[in-house]
Amino acid sequence: MKTLDSYYTEERIQGELHFCLALEIARSMLSCGLISLEEYKELYTINLETFSPLFAEIMPKSLDK
Repeated sequence: MKTLDSYYTEERIQGELHFCLALEIARSMLSCGLISLEEYKELYTINLETFSPLFAEIMPKSLDK
């Protein structure tokens, strides 16, 4: 069984932070009309793969569903 110390590594926490920041930037771009909803969904998927947030395994793989 994994311990919390082995799950919450610095790398995973950093990935979570980067994912959240990238998602916030994408949301801002969407609300300003700089990107479309489809582009936002695409960015979500790319950021999920790129930054591997802490709970990526239970997050939707895309926002289309």
